[in-house]
Amino acid sequence: MSTSAKLEECLRPVYRLQAICRHVVVSTVTAENGCVDLRELFLPMLGNWAGVEQQAASPWGPATTARAMIVFKLDVGDQVVLQDYRQVRADRTEFCGHGVFMIDSDDLTAPSSHTPILWWFFDSVGYPPQPARGGWRGDELIMRKTTPRGIAEHRFAVADGQLTYRIRVQLYDDAELEDFLSGTYRRFSGH
Repeated sequence: MSTSAKLEECLRPVYRLQAICRHVVVSTVTAENGCVDLRELFLPMLGNWAGVEQQAASPWGPATTARAMIVFKLDVGDQVVLQDYRQVRADRTEFCGHGVFMIDSDDLTAPSSHTPILWWFFDSVGYPPQPARGGWRGDELIMRKTTPRGIAEHRFAVADGQLTYRIRVQLYDDAELEDFLSGTYRRFSGH
């Protein structure tokens, strides 16, 4: 398959996602402590990032290193953050995906010290996404989701001009969360 065909294949979910997002109508919501601004929450992450990842062995493949690019950008009138992700592993296999972050306006009234965030991630594996739930804890965005395949915890943080991304998974009911992926990225354009 040619490079342009691979790129087109990776972008196909983005086109579907953009069509979905055009129909999402979300107004700015007001929490008890004032206006919630998605731009303000995600500003440290916005932009284009490139870096290196370490991925642990799992039922889906052996341990590996990878190069990755991540893009975070505002869309739909600054009401969602779109994420583009592309990983190229040491064996040259690729994994790509597209995420949508938005404020969970249904959960804003829940007693909490953070703004609740939802995150859908469409990927090249092809499972229909279930939303991860979470929010910002200090300078770290922590998202967690449960699926029939297990539990995944995703952590994003920006410090000293560097984005870190860590995934921990629990694949079996009686297991603890284990490191699955850790990556470090540098911004090469954007905010």
